[in-house]
Amino acid sequence: MFAARLIRDNVPPLKPGDTCGRALMWMDELRVNALPVISGREYLGLINKLDVTNPALANTTIKDSGVHLNRVFVYENEHVYELTKVASLHKLDLVPVVSNEEEYAGLVTVNDLVAYFAESKSVYMPGGIIILEMGFKDYSMSQIAQIIESDGAHLLSASVSSTPDPQKIELTIKVDKVDLSRILASFYRYNYNVVASYHQSEHNDDLKNRFDSLMHYLNM
Repeated sequence: MFAARLIRDNVPPLKPGDTCGRALMWMDELRVNALPVISGREYLGLINKLDVTNPALANTTIKDSGVHLNRVFVYENEHVYELTKVASLHKLDLVPVVSNEEEYAGLVTVNDLVAYFAESKSVYMPGGIIILEMGFKDYSMSQIAQIIESDGAHLLSASVSSTPDPQKIELTIKVDKVDLSRILASFYRYNYNVVASYHQSEHNDDLKNRFDSLMHYLNM
């Protein structure tokens, strides 16, 4: 998934001639901590909410305010993982997206990222979740998939995260079976360290409700 496919146009960019007061008002209304500033199609940077909270700047235009514009963005052909990294590193509610010529193309909000990952990780699909811990050198997705498929299930999604031990990783997998007993037995038989497992169908409605509540909160 490329950044361009997640672009939304429901958050308007600011212009250099807009006042800092307008910038602050829009950020308050949209509940974001920064907004992009453009001139024509040229992307100038992000203006931060903290930089325009001074009442003395309320009637001063952005171009005359001396406020620093942060040149944070991703290119439209970059992967959604890069979007997530930029949003996390800079603690942003939204990430501007530009063309290869660095012309403003739009932006992607954290809401969009949450929705994307919920869909890509099969959050709404019934099934089971298994968390494994293993040495990085022992990590073989083909073997893990083979174990799952040999028990009549299918691998829906998988994600790797680091652990305090740099030599180990934690792998979270989701399968399309609720009864995990046979799959877990197979993992034990192959000496995998099963950290936890969840029968998601028991909590699927609750999980969906929690996700919907999160999206409602982000959109408030």
